[in-house]
Amino acid sequence: MRTIAQMGLILSVIALFMAFYTSGVTAQASSVSSASSTLNLNVKSAIAIDANTGQVLYDKNDKKALPIASMTKLLAIYIVLQEVHDGKLSWNQKVHVNQATAKLSKNTELTNVPLTTSETYTVKELYQASLIYSANAAVVALGNEISGSPHVFMTKMRQTAKKLGLNSAKLITASGITNGQAGSMGYSSLPKKDENTMSASDVAKLAQDLLKTYPEILKTTSTSTLTFDKGGASETKMTSWDLMLKGLSQYSANLPVDGLKTGSSTAAGANFVGTVKKNGHRIITVVMHAAYKSSTDPSRFVQTKKLMNWVYATYKPVTLKKGAQFAQSDTVSVPYGKQKTTTVAVGKNTTVWLAQNQSTARLKGKAHLKASVTEKKGLKAPLAAGTQVGTLNLKTDGQSFSFLNGGDTLNVPIQINHSLKRANWFVRTWRDIAGIF
Repeated sequence: MRTIAQMGLILSVIALFMAFYTSGVTAQASSVSSASSTLNLNVKSAIAIDANTGQVLYDKNDKKALPIASMTKLLAIYIVLQEVHDGKLSWNQKVHVNQATAKLSKNTELTNVPLTTSETYTVKELYQASLIYSANAAVVALGNEISGSPHVFMTKMRQTAKKLGLNSAKLITASGITNGQAGSMGYSSLPKKDENTMSASDVAKLAQDLLKTYPEILKTTSTSTLTFDKGGASETKMTSWDLMLKGLSQYSANLPVDGLKTGSSTAAGANFVGTVKKNGHRIITVVMHAAYKSSTDPSRFVQTKKLMNWVYATYKPVTLKKGAQFAQSDTVSVPYGKQKTTTVAVGKNTTVWLAQNQSTARLKGKAHLKASVTEKKGLKAPLAAGTQVGTLNLKTDGQSFSFLNGGDTLNVPIQINHSLKRANWFVRTWRDIAGIF
């Protein structure tokens, strides 16, 4: 029989072990968050996400609505692309410019291509000018073509923002200029200094939806120079304000940025929502209110590079391949199957960003089955191999997950790798009887 002293020694050793183990797990789980706090981006707000899953890789004050300036144009362009895809607009459609829009295009305080009432411009030309050169009057002309007037188009923009879940958005102008700069196209009931605001997380969500729904936008946002209205009265050589594009001053070969949109104003400072695809995996970053000493101030791109490089140094993108299983995932019951249980597997290739010291071996999954393939709280048999049966909610004890939708688990489609056959009537009946007792 152990003495009291021996029992005390054993309990002390157990307590020391538990303290060491707990501190180790806590340290691992907090390693990424503590690293993010030392990044010290010189911006008011920022976020970095995986472009496909919306996994948040970095965030700083990302829920606070701030002025977004010309990043607004991404929402207007979303509507333009929607109209083109729906057949309501065509790229070669000729657009007439009214007097108010032509006057706006001559405002030298704003980025513009000059427009005249005596000439027409194609939807494609105005679209390119809006994205590449951030031409304010060009996007107004597109809004008028779609809705007939700036205020009706603004209603459409607000409805679209609500539909996309951009709940922080406050929208005054289609281009991102202030209410006062819009002149006669602004709102007489609102202060002249009013301008569009949105949170960094909602800007990232908008960019994510754009890239998923209309990936062709990258063909334009990756263009560093282009001539507007070539041979016409408004001919203008446009150079993108995204200085991280190839051939421009902030280009970096190890960060092949191909979009998306800048935005700057007195209230907004310098903003940039960028995207880069590296080693087959795309991320989206947003930096808001970087230094803005002049239109050529590179601060927003310096901070974006810092953020992008930090993401790639801190995380590794891991592809969970279709058909892969997890040792720590749920075993699923098959109440009326020949086999009473089965395992589930990844239903499609899915990317998860793990901290450099993590591995997929630490991932744990909880299965959530679709009602259409279940009976008696398990899988319905028979089912063919490869059938999608629900989702697997993945977590890891060494790293916390965060997603744009507010979730803390990675939801992966799941399938069964092997067919499930149904047990005969006698076996099914016996299981029902046994279940009662």
